[in-house]
Amino acid sequence: MDKFLYLISEGFKNVWRHKMTTFTAVFSLFLSLYFVGLLAIAGENTKSILEYLRSKYKFEVFFKQNVEFEKAKVISQSILNIKGVRSSTIINKDDAVRIFKDQFDEDIISILGYNPLPISVVVNLKRKSNNILETSPIVEQIKRIDGVDEVRYQGLLIKKIERTYAKIMKYFPLIAMVFIIIAVLVIYNTVKLSIFSRKELIESLRLIGATRLFIKMPFVFEGLIDAGLATLIASPLIIGTINGLNYFMNNFTSWNVKLFISPTMFLWLTLLSGTISVIGSYRAVSNIMR
Repeated sequence: MDKFLYLISEGFKNVWRHKMTTFTAVFSLFLSLYFVGLLAIAGENTKSILEYLRSKYKFEVFFKQNVEFEKAKVISQSILNIKGVRSSTIINKDDAVRIFKDQFDEDIISILGYNPLPISVVVNLKRKSNNILETSPIVEQIKRIDGVDEVRYQGLLIKKIERTYAKIMKYFPLIAMVFIIIAVLVIYNTVKLSIFSRKELIESLRLIGATRLFIKMPFVFEGLIDAGLATLIASPLIIGTINGLNYFMNNFTSWNVKLFISPTMFLWLTLLSGTISVIGSYRAVSNIMR
């Protein structure tokens, strides 16, 4: 137990004695954890952002003038049976007049003397789907329904959103892997340089008969301390960045989206930083002692 406490104390002393190399290691690890953490949060929230955008997808289905309200209700219910449709809201001719007046500030009946606006249905699509949401088959099915005159929707915009999401999901694992590999290389080389600068100390310990494990452990504990410091700095900054983005979106945009952070992410960041630092420290000392 005394030996274990001694090794831990030596780890803290190494951190204090070599402040500049410690700062370099902690700063490099902090930057890596910060960007890896933001990338992980982006991956977690991409799907919820897509679901929000999908909630804005709308089809406007206009019926022919000879379609009565009761028949329009039946058609509206049949549209709900189409795969991919979440809801359908019928708009009668009187509602259409009110909507027209709200949008154009004109009373179409007083202008024309009659109501030319048809009964229509607003169709909303399902938000939750792991695959690209294809809108063309839905539109074609609606157009084939007897009594439907026209279907209006933002087809190009929907296609762009869905294709962009598919590309992100396709390349996200690769981007994340590259980020983590870069983080590992930066941290390993920083730790290696930090330990190499203390090569003389390691040689002195070997000359007085210290075992290889006894020499390595203070540097391993130093790596754990560096990892802990980097995680303590990175975690509140990640939280602050996400809270800042949420504040900006809530106050300066019309997006009703709130980014969330999974608490387990900080556990994974801690494990990642600790593992990289311990392995980097252990291998760096081993290479110097060969």
